[in-house]
Amino acid sequence: MNTYKITALAENTAFRHNCLAQHGQSMLIEVENYKMLFDVWEVPWAVLYNMEQLWISIDEIDDIIISHQHIDHIWALLSMMPKLKKQRIFLPEQLWIPHIKEHPNKYNFLKTNSDGKYDLSISKDDVLEIKKYKNINIVRDEGFEISHKIYTTWCIGEKMKEQAIVINQKELWITVVVWCSHPTVELLVDRAKEITGNKKVRWIIWGMHYTDYTEEEMNKKAKILNKSEIEFIAPGHCTTVKWCQILKNVLWDKVIISKTGTFGVWNSVILWEKIGNQFV
Repeated sequence: MNTYKITALAENTAFRHNCLAQHGQSMLIEVENYKMLFDVWEVPWAVLYNMEQLWISIDEIDDIIISHQHIDHIWALLSMMPKLKKQRIFLPEQLWIPHIKEHPNKYNFLKTNSDGKYDLSISKDDVLEIKKYKNINIVRDEGFEISHKIYTTWCIGEKMKEQAIVINQKELWITVVVWCSHPTVELLVDRAKEITGNKKVRWIIWGMHYTDYTEEEMNKKAKILNKSEIEFIAPGHCTTVKWCQILKNVLWDKVIISKTGTFGVWNSVILWEKIGNQFV
């Protein structure tokens, strides 16, 4: 039986002094000699810096998967391109569709459009630059196995299409790695079950985008999750520290969080017959 290790290379929070933290995320998934990057963060070179702290070279990476078009998940890919040689890149088809927001206090670190609003998506020019790379694959409307029983759900959702990653350990159930869950956690999990044919979920890991819910709605969602057969949840990124704590209050030991209050950079979960974690 294969053992999978999932490590946060980038996230909103970090406990270790020699790692960078910033809004966004990147995850390293390892099994046997295979290594996958799921999203690459926003700050140029930041993921590569954190990888160096873990003694991982970009040359060891086999595949890079991008979940959706928001800059905090893909923008750093531009700075990585000169270092890529043989790696496959899997991009969502909705990559350069603008996502316009007005909140001046929330997004004032971005350059405004001519109308004074902010675009949270990577630009069309940047996408065209990325697509010059020779080994680009566009994920559209079909899920498939990428490698070693690791699948993409394909890009789903209405306003914001997004893909999640699914690890199918068969009799040990599936693990669903969600990045922002814009289509909702529930829809991505349902698609994961459909793709693998495995109806039991062992883990849900990372961004659940609960910022859009009230505290009452969040408590209801937490109680629904608690009634399910899910063994563990490891929330992070857009779940936010507040909602991570609500999940913890309802689901208790099912929720794994670090000392930072979320997943935290350089923390790992290990999927085998027994579940382990390397959290601080």
